[in-house]
Amino acid sequence: MNNDRWNDFRHGSEVHRQVRKWAQKNTKPGMSLTEICEGIEDSVRRLTGHDGLTEGDSLIAGMGFPTGVSLNHCAAHYTPNAGNKVILQQQDVMKVDFGVHVNGYIVDSAFTMSFDPVYDSLLAAVKDATNTGVRVGITLTVLKKWKVLTGI
Repeated sequence: MNNDRWNDFRHGSEVHRQVRKWAQKNTKPGMSLTEICEGIEDSVRRLTGHDGLTEGDSLIAGMGFPTGVSLNHCAAHYTPNAGNKVILQQQDVMKVDFGVHVNGYIVDSAFTMSFDPVYDSLLAAVKDATNTGVRVGITLTVLKKWKVLTGI
């Protein structure tokens, strides 16, 4: 049973990795936030093989939660509603957060994108801080707590 669980996580992780890479390559200023979210979510559904169109299908695999695309001063968890007309601009900083689930096990991560080189040093500093946290064991501590909570 634990092997199935880890295989589900591995599958979700690989889907997430591929979609993240695609989103970073294909997201450009001039796109609407809705267009960006739909591209990410359609890619997740395509790669998991579960489009969610038949009853119960989205319970097997697919989106872990709605994609968040937060711009500038909005720190996180903004998802455009139907009819949203916000367009990604060259000077925007956008945080993208999406999750992939396989059999209910969610793989989630977020990343930041900018297109103006003025933000390059800021993004590099954040990446360095994250890697430092990982290196000194923050992730290991969280993983140990998660294992205790889930019984894995």
